[in-house]
Amino acid sequence: MPDSTAQRLTHRVVWLTPDNRTDRPSLAHLCGQDHSLLLDVGASPGHTRSFLGNPLLEGAPPLLAAVLTHWHWDHGFGGSALEVPVVAHRRTHREMLRQSRLDWSDAALDARVAEGSEIAFCRDYLRLELPDRSDLMVMVPQIVFDSSLTLDLGGLTCEVHHVGGDHSSDSSVVWVPEEGLLFLGDCLYQRLYAPVPHYTPAGLQQLLDRLEGFEPERVILGHEETVLDASGYRKRLAELRQAQDLATRGATADGDLEELVGFVRAGIALEASGWRPNLS
Repeated sequence: MPDSTAQRLTHRVVWLTPDNRTDRPSLAHLCGQDHSLLLDVGASPGHTRSFLGNPLLEGAPPLLAAVLTHWHWDHGFGGSALEVPVVAHRRTHREMLRQSRLDWSDAALDARVAEGSEIAFCRDYLRLELPDRSDLMVMVPQIVFDSSLTLDLGGLTCEVHHVGGDHSSDSSVVWVPEEGLLFLGDCLYQRLYAPVPHYTPAGLQQLLDRLEGFEPERVILGHEETVLDASGYRKRLAELRQAQDLATRGATADGDLEELVGFVRAGIALEASGWRPNLS
C-alpha cells in the first residue's frame, strides 16, 4: 500500500487514505461555512498533524471538534495533537480513560499480551507507529453522548450515531446528509480481541439493523483504500446479512456449511451453534 494521500471527495470533504504499514486508518475533514470537523483522531500526533497540515485543508474554517469512532489505539492516540474537544460515545470515553492510566512501555505491552488483555497485532503496529512512547498522552474525550449527537458546522450537519457491533461495542458512525457521506470507522470489521477474529450472529444483527437505515452515496471505511458507492455499500451489508442469517439458523445443512466456509475464506468467520471456523 502506498503512503497515505489526501483526496478531495467533494468541495466540503477531504479524505486521508489508510496506510497499513503501521495500521493507520482513514481520517476525514468536513468543512462547513463556520466550522470544520475531524473524523477520527489519528494513530499518533504525527499522523494527525500530517493531515491537518495538508494543503487541501488550507483556508478551511477553524476546527470545532473531532469525533472518535471507537477506542482502539490506531484511531485515538493522535488526540494530543488537537486543541479542540473530542466527541465520543460514553463507552469510548470509559475505554480511553482506562487506556490513559496504562503503562505503554515495551515491557508493559509484552506483559499485557502475555496475560491476554492486549493482542500481539496491536502491540506490534503500535511499536511501529510510536517507537518512543515515553511521552505518550492518551487524551480522554471531553464531549460524551449515549445514543446520538448532532453538530452544526454551518450549512453542514454531522450526525454521530452509536451502532455497536462485534469489532468494538462502542463503535459510532458519522452521517453527513448534505453530502450523502457515511463515515464508518471499523464497525463492519470482525472482533479482534479474541483467539480467532470473528463475528457473532447477535453482534451482526444489531449492527446491520442500525446501518441499513442509512442511504449513503459514498462510504468511508477505516482501513480500505476505496470509497464505497451506494451499490457497494448495499452489497457489503447484504453479504454480512447473509452470513448472519446462516449463522443464526446454525448452518447445519451441508450446503449451509459449504457457504459458510466460503465466507471464512473471504475473511468472515462466525461463531454459531458451537461451530467455530478454523482460519489457519
